[in-house]
Amino acid sequence: MDYNDDGNESVQSEEIQDELNNHTVTAMSYKSIISNSGLYLSYASLAIFAVQVIVSIIVGLFFPGMAESSWFNVALTVIGVVGIGLPVFLKLMKRIPNSVIEEKKKLSFGKFIGYFLVCVAAAYVSNIVGLFISAIIELIRGIEMINPLEDFIFGSNMVLTVIYAVIIAPIVEELIFRKVLLDKLRRFGDLPAILITGFAFGIFHFNLSQFFYATVLGILFAYIVIRTNRIIYSILLHMMMNFVGTAFAPLVANSQNPLGIGIMMIWFYGAMTVGSIIFILNIKKIKLIKPKERLIRRRDYILNPGVLLFVAIGLGMIAFNIIRPFG
Repeated sequence: MDYNDDGNESVQSEEIQDELNNHTVTAMSYKSIISNSGLYLSYASLAIFAVQVIVSIIVGLFFPGMAESSWFNVALTVIGVVGIGLPVFLKLMKRIPNSVIEEKKKLSFGKFIGYFLVCVAAAYVSNIVGLFISAIIELIRGIEMINPLEDFIFGSNMVLTVIYAVIIAPIVEELIFRKVLLDKLRRFGDLPAILITGFAFGIFHFNLSQFFYATVLGILFAYIVIRTNRIIYSILLHMMMNFVGTAFAPLVANSQNPLGIGIMMIWFYGAMTVGSIIFILNIKKIKLIKPKERLIRRRDYILNPGVLLFVAIGLGMIAFNIIRPFG
């Protein structure tokens, strides 16, 4: 993929890249960059859990009625993720140097809609996989699994839920994963950066119901950001996806309106079909840029303290949400 038409600018860019890479190795090893990224995600996650537990205990003891209100879950999520998790992560990640980012590129409206349909198709297909695995677990255990997302959507104030899911969450999550984390990891090449941030995004939802489609969407969003060097597109796509999933679909489901359900089914199968076709027709156009040399061994992307800790926390929370009905 060509980023510069001027040869001199390309040479200068390469020299800057070499200089920054050398500086990074001196200040922090490449493996440490990966490990610290996982470690800082772990710290942010633990901070979110801690403040949510503390606030829940305090409110439950002194304001029990407040804990039962429809807006409490949304407020608790905002306090944890926006008030604690995001600032902690941003502060810690400043210790890691950014990768060199080339010029920004614009997407035409047609390409943007094409990406949206691909995201919709990928989300629906991967969600089916997740539902299938959940059904197998339910069959083995003989008890229905808790879906934290459904509990959050249908157990909270609908207006506040939509505001958080459609506006606040996309901005915060894109800043964490497709801005800060992706900017730190792009020095390792497009593929590692895309896969790591996508998988981390899936883990960060901390439940099996969302893990599969969140991971797939995280991969697609990261690819779009890398190709355009603009986070605004992933934010808008994230907002649109969340609107369909947390506003439009639940509204139709609650209304039980035959016309609305019919429109929803047409959208589901139509978008999944068209998005799949667009992806298949364009799969050969996917471009993944590699660094001039491999910076770390492949196993070092996973076998390091920070990433292992984050994965352990994520899998632990997923397992907790699976076995929680037995409590």
